[in-house]
Amino acid sequence: MNFKLIMQGVDIQPLLAEVERQPELWNKNPCRLGKHGPHHETQDMFLRYKSEAEHIERDDWRGFADAHFAIWNKTIDFLPAARPIIFDLMARLRGEILGGVFLYKIEPGKQIYPHTDQGWHPQFYDKFNVCLKSNPKTAFYYAEDSMVQQAGDVHWFRNDVKHWVKNKGENTHVVLTVCMKLDTGERAPWSPPALVQHVLGEVSCQ
Repeated sequence: MNFKLIMQGVDIQPLLAEVERQPELWNKNPCRLGKHGPHHETQDMFLRYKSEAEHIERDDWRGFADAHFAIWNKTIDFLPAARPIIFDLMARLRGEILGGVFLYKIEPGKQIYPHTDQGWHPQFYDKFNVCLKSNPKTAFYYAEDSMVQQAGDVHWFRNDVKHWVKNKGENTHVVLTVCMKLDTGERAPWSPPALVQHVLGEVSCQ
């Protein structure tokens, strides 16, 4: 299964209004939009990811996609309505670590080209698409299936297999992608009984 509908009817109107009122926020951090990349026909707003500052300062982008703690981008301060959506989703899904968060839009006649996301970030986090605006002729495709989103839909989706998006409709497709680490069920074990007895008998934890 490449995707799953998680929620419907999310109130996305306040965020969509903020986005449409501030078109100048698009492409402030266009690192995904290089002309040879699969997203070059889209536009981005980064709300949370790794800061580019140190890489710009030393003019060296090696390691930019390595493991990191995500931080808020300045854009989030202009889109306060994004926070309730993000943290409600975290609470409902019991998300434990919040990773990258970004908005993308695909205008009519444009697309995200077929690709498979690679690297630490897509491998570490689960991905969720919150649809802000779309049309029945825009679909998120996999080799064997596809999904069409409506405003307010939230889908979990895989990006570790080939996927692409085409907007064949008349309206812009706008999506908020929230990346989070979920509870995998992995648990640290209890200490061996002999160690517990030894520690409690000889050492205070205070």
